[in-house]
Amino acid sequence: MASSDPAARAAELRDVLNRALIAYHVEDEPIMEDAAYDALFDELLALEEEQPDLVTPDSPTQRVGAPASERFRKVQHLSPMGSLDKVTTAEAVSKWADDVRKRLGKEGDAVAYVLEPKIDGLAINLTYRDGVLEQGATRGDGVEGEDVTVNLRTIRAIPLAMAGEKVPGTVEVRGEVYMPLSGFNALNERLVAEEKKPTPNPRNAAAGSLRQKDSTITAARPLSFWAYAIGVHDGVELASQWETLAWLREHGFPTNPYAERVETVEEVVEHSVAWETRRSELDYEIDGIVIKVDSYAQQERLGALHGRPRWARAFKWAPMTAVTRLHKIAIRVGRTGALNPWAMLEPVEVGGVTVSRATLHNEEDINRKGIREGDDVIVQRAGDVIPQVVGPAGPHRKGTKEFRMPTHCPLCGTEIVKPEGEAMHRCPNRACPSRGLETLISWVEGPADVDGVGEQTVRTLWQQGLVRSLPDLYRLQKEQLLELDGFGEISASNAIEQIESSRTRVPFSRVLLGLNIAGIGWVLAQNLARHFETVDKLMAAAPEEIAEVEGFGPDRAEAVAEWFADDDNRALVEELRRLGLNFELSAAEQPSEGPLTGRTYVITGTLERFSRDDAQARLEALGAKVTNSVSAKTTGLVVGEEPGASKLAKAQKAEVPILSESDLLSLLGES
Repeated sequence: MASSDPAARAAELRDVLNRALIAYHVEDEPIMEDAAYDALFDELLALEEEQPDLVTPDSPTQRVGAPASERFRKVQHLSPMGSLDKVTTAEAVSKWADDVRKRLGKEGDAVAYVLEPKIDGLAINLTYRDGVLEQGATRGDGVEGEDVTVNLRTIRAIPLAMAGEKVPGTVEVRGEVYMPLSGFNALNERLVAEEKKPTPNPRNAAAGSLRQKDSTITAARPLSFWAYAIGVHDGVELASQWETLAWLREHGFPTNPYAERVETVEEVVEHSVAWETRRSELDYEIDGIVIKVDSYAQQERLGALHGRPRWARAFKWAPMTAVTRLHKIAIRVGRTGALNPWAMLEPVEVGGVTVSRATLHNEEDINRKGIREGDDVIVQRAGDVIPQVVGPAGPHRKGTKEFRMPTHCPLCGTEIVKPEGEAMHRCPNRACPSRGLETLISWVEGPADVDGVGEQTVRTLWQQGLVRSLPDLYRLQKEQLLELDGFGEISASNAIEQIESSRTRVPFSRVLLGLNIAGIGWVLAQNLARHFETVDKLMAAAPEEIAEVEGFGPDRAEAVAEWFADDDNRALVEELRRLGLNFELSAAEQPSEGPLTGRTYVITGTLERFSRDDAQARLEALGAKVTNSVSAKTTGLVVGEEPGASKLAKAQKAEVPILSESDLLSLLGES
């Protein structure tokens, strides 16, 4: 029961709140909901306001910030904070490890290493006296940094008091303050909305937030912290880096859960290289892997050169954001008539890849972010996702103007429309050249997945007048391909073989998807195929019957019925059927039984690891059902980048669990 004595109650609240923070940030096992935490916090704050003498240095209320400071004073670290030499290739890692083994002589064959993700943030040093945070400073030059204690106190992941009964008299804890990607994106959106300059990357965002003169601003920023080392540590005996990480966790400091200890240099290289492709799974940026010899005794024997330890290296990768010039905003008309803007950029390297174009979504998004032709912009790339323009990198250049969609289709000249409630502008002309071209591109890269025939080949075939429709593709001859640049005897034969195999390889549901029926994506195409089983039954169905299919309302059902009632469309179906494509449901398309049988999922937004079609196929292979709309029966909503707002809102209202891509990977057993 809660104590009636204010001092005792304040002590109880401090203890509960601090334990809750450790459970959340260190143990990753929350012991209370946010609302419960906030209620206890408010109670403690009220007690301290009534009786200021109850305030203690380790009280969670001391994280709210303080009045603005004129400047940050310089402070010396009790022990120097060194920096690491970097390597950028697997060969360089192996060469460094060879040098370590040679220097250790007989012990060189018994070297273990600790690998830790290199957080792209701001290095800090925390000094604790008798277990209470006394001072926090930036690394600075390694000997002297800036006192940012007041700002560091606002970060919940940093303990104001160390956990555990036995704490050292003095200890320095080293770590990295960083900003999660979700928080970084939200911050930039807010800055753009407030007509302020966005930050180019999460590291700049973290550094700028931590060095605010007004710590109430820092308190409002989504900063977090990982601990990775200690400096001065009176009375603490530790033999290795791995022991140190365990000691930090025991005393309430969050350490990165992906840190690992390996015993061979081959494992060091394998894991370091693997993380470069895996980093897109994280909600924070890492720019490499820190590799340390685990044993402190071996570290001491290896020593340092010019202040940089011989026993550690930073394996660094290319940055995932860059600044470049946006020359022009171009328009591509999609297979459904949607006008898709994209950025033509001055080529720049982002994440090890040269980027010259990036997606821009729609007119509203472009102007909300303040993106203009001629400006320097921030380009961001994560994993293998198409690069995106985050926003302007500084003030607008003189003479730039807000972007406006063209009033007429750039391909056929038809007046553009913007349906009410939609974000996209569209060309309503069903005979627009884009419809046939984009349908073909979509077919070979999507439903049919024709290896050896990609977008550029289709564009060439289109320009030569060889292919103008799906049936044309299946009448294509090898001799016609041999006349095109880039095709030889083998590649032409392989392409024709792949096209031929797709006649029978592509199932009914994917054929329906490839017909380019407005509003019909993969989920709805599959639902139609499973419900009607043959195209003949589907073509004969009345709108009322189609509306009975899951995911279909009256309007969408009417549109599908109208499409199949059109003589040209029916002729297309018959021609494709004569050419051997599947228009009947196969046994392989029936729902599978598996460990996820009985569960229903919805996917929204762009996934990084695989396409939404692939994600659906994998879930269904385990027995799950994937639908297009959220309801109270939905087991979980899988959310990628830029999710649909309405689906999120419905999920939150229906209390449907929100799953990240990492959650999906775990569900599929691939985490």
